[in-house]
Amino acid sequence: MGKLTLISFVTAIILVSLTAKAQWSMDPSNNLVVGYGLLPELCSDSAGGCYITYEQNSTYPRHLILERLNRYGYKPWGSGKQILGVLPEQSHAKITEDGQGGVMISYLDVEVTGGPESSVVTTRLRIQRVDSSGNFLWGINAVRASLAETDQADQAIVADGQGGGIVAWQDSGGQLRAQKLDNMGQMSWGDSGVFAARNTQQQILTAADTRSGIFVSWITSVSFVYKLQRISNSGVLLWDTSGVNLPVGATTLVWDGDYGVVMSGFDGSISNVTYVAQRIDSSGLLRWQRPYLSLADTTQSSFTGYPILRDECGSFVFVWPIKSGDLRAQIVHSDGSIGFPYGGRAISRIASNKSIIGTVASDSATSVCLWFDQRASRGIYAQRLDTLGRQLWDTLDVLVSIPELSYSQVVTDGSGGLITVGTRENFTIRAQQVSAQGNLGEVLLEAADHPATGVPKQIDLFQNYPNPFNGSTNISYEIPVSMWVRLDIYDVLGQELRTITNKSHPPGKYSIQFEGGDLPSGVYFYVLRSGNTSLHQKFIIMK
Repeated sequence: MGKLTLISFVTAIILVSLTAKAQWSMDPSNNLVVGYGLLPELCSDSAGGCYITYEQNSTYPRHLILERLNRYGYKPWGSGKQILGVLPEQSHAKITEDGQGGVMISYLDVEVTGGPESSVVTTRLRIQRVDSSGNFLWGINAVRASLAETDQADQAIVADGQGGGIVAWQDSGGQLRAQKLDNMGQMSWGDSGVFAARNTQQQILTAADTRSGIFVSWITSVSFVYKLQRISNSGVLLWDTSGVNLPVGATTLVWDGDYGVVMSGFDGSISNVTYVAQRIDSSGLLRWQRPYLSLADTTQSSFTGYPILRDECGSFVFVWPIKSGDLRAQIVHSDGSIGFPYGGRAISRIASNKSIIGTVASDSATSVCLWFDQRASRGIYAQRLDTLGRQLWDTLDVLVSIPELSYSQVVTDGSGGLITVGTRENFTIRAQQVSAQGNLGEVLLEAADHPATGVPKQIDLFQNYPNPFNGSTNISYEIPVSMWVRLDIYDVLGQELRTITNKSHPPGKYSIQFEGGDLPSGVYFYVLRSGNTSLHQKFIIMK
């Protein structure tokens, strides 16, 4: 996989003077109030802002609210949208970008009948898609993932890269099932989805496979073995019907940037917990050290896992707590080699008890970490790390929120910083933005926000150079506005060989170094897709 590098000032973040007036708070003790409720969920809107869901009412029935904050912290919809179903309560949302500037929400439609001593709870999984203007795209009451009358729960959702999504869930019979919904909300894998496994239990993890399919992992409730399965775009189980065994329990699962996934988990003993990782390719084979790559000893285990971030260079950033409570970070390259000494580097110079919230990619392959901190000023702190593990922000870290926010989550602000959301004890849903410079409430504008002669006027895909080539070549393209871009490599038979990039881009000019050393001599094509536009060029590999 190549390294994505910005080659024009058009897409660079101007850190000197291009800032804009925003509603974000600059006071960590008074974060922006979004609404009132519980259990917020967060995802980016691909335009510098975010989408947030939360549950209103502290007792049954709860109502699910969707809010959008733009890059300046304002609500372009005015007020939140209530996500409806056909039963009295909507709750337990999971959200993801739809790849076209909108959001998909999977949630439970719930009804409780009977008295306190004999209550019966009915749960049905529903999915809604909402565009950036707040329009419901899949009907006022959303669509179902399955017409089966079994209860459904413990869902997870990923986008398919084509305006639709794939959900996986566990039904009341202990079966793991999955359903693909196209961009119109129509079920693609039958009326009840596809069967993936039986005798399953929490937690269900998913990751897109870049070919409009899905990876899904689970633990068996009988033998307590952790499993991983890959389901194709057409709903076919691509591995053995029982899935492949994972070397340890998967607590986090992310796309590896190619056709596989990277997972992390724990091994060792109660007195010495080892944090481990593994990369599994599209055939279900282990690509790193066997049975796993050990990252550190004397760590703390967690059922919900610790974040894995794939950075702009295609490496993976792992962050976890050690027994003393401090946090460590490690960079693992795509081949399984590590960037820091065994045990990782400290993400903060201040010794204190910490608990990781998440990480997001910043610019120039740096990453930003966000965590709960129990130092004297108890709250949420952040720090930006470079590829050498050096702290780039204030040596005392950046105080983001005091007191800390419960149920906190974090996403990128699209300009090298972050947006986080959580709840206070008074049930206020609060959000905070931190810029790439480590300043609260500072919106850094891209050069494209101001007229400039260098701003591309249209989508263009250029001939690679050198061409023909043997080992590597550079592929360049430019886009005029923020949009989702996918770049794929094909052979002369039209078979897709590799996805180079599949993500939202700010406007500007880009160059990717493509490594083709593993491909035989011949003619190939690279295809750029964005919205309704598709461009292609031909290249030749000569050995």
